[in-house]
Amino acid sequence: MNKIVVVKGKDIVKRTEKALKKLKELPKGPKILIKPNLVEPMPKNSGAITRPEVVEGIIKYLKRIGKFEIIIGECCAYTGRTRECFEKAGYFYLEKKYKVKIVCFDENDFISVKLNGEKWKEIKVSKFALEADYIISAAVLKEHEFKVTLSLKNMMGILEPKGYYPNKSFMHKFYETNKTWAKRLCDLLKKFKPDLAVIDGTTAMYGSHLYGKLKRMDLTIVGNDALATDIFASKLLGHEKVFYLEEALKRGIGEKPEEIEELSCS
Repeated sequence: MNKIVVVKGKDIVKRTEKALKKLKELPKGPKILIKPNLVEPMPKNSGAITRPEVVEGIIKYLKRIGKFEIIIGECCAYTGRTRECFEKAGYFYLEKKYKVKIVCFDENDFISVKLNGEKWKEIKVSKFALEADYIISAAVLKEHEFKVTLSLKNMMGILEPKGYYPNKSFMHKFYETNKTWAKRLCDLLKKFKPDLAVIDGTTAMYGSHLYGKLKRMDLTIVGNDALATDIFASKLLGHEKVFYLEEALKRGIGEKPEEIEELSCS
């Protein structure tokens, strides 16, 4: 049974750690990749990027339950500027404080992977995604031209950004129809579905994924099924149905939400 835990509170680190403790999800191996959503260089409270405090809460939980090799990895929308994204959002204190490693995918290798997909037969992804035993998608609660961008769409960040077809740049465009785009995303997710979904709901962003209207929520949402978690989070944003999440359901990538627990954190 999939489970979603929602914790409300002002302290982002504390509520994130509490949500994960309640979920009681255990990693499948020692190599863990935390994939935040850092679209472009922005301050942490812009509402468009995953706040480092959410990632800190994840790290604190992992440090409590075992010994892991923890990597925080991302490739932003602009090739070569991912390090700037981490710097502007204030992520690098995590390396010193918790002895974890921050990596910019666009400064490292991408490896070809065969897919048995409906639209994609081969892709190139970051070696860190390929080598990880357990992937945590740490997304943001926000709308997008594809209705929402949450933990599943966040996985597009593991794709090689440019210079190879198909790539991340291509993936972000409709080209044909919404249905075709959804199939491409699902091809990726069949191979690289995150093992754990964490959504930064400190604020919800409406009307855009970069410069939309913010609504204070003070939530962290976690779930052991990323699709179920995204369906739940989509409804918080006011979207009962999202075309690519419906496609993911048809493809067996996950389930509808089942058990939901809501808590507060003082």
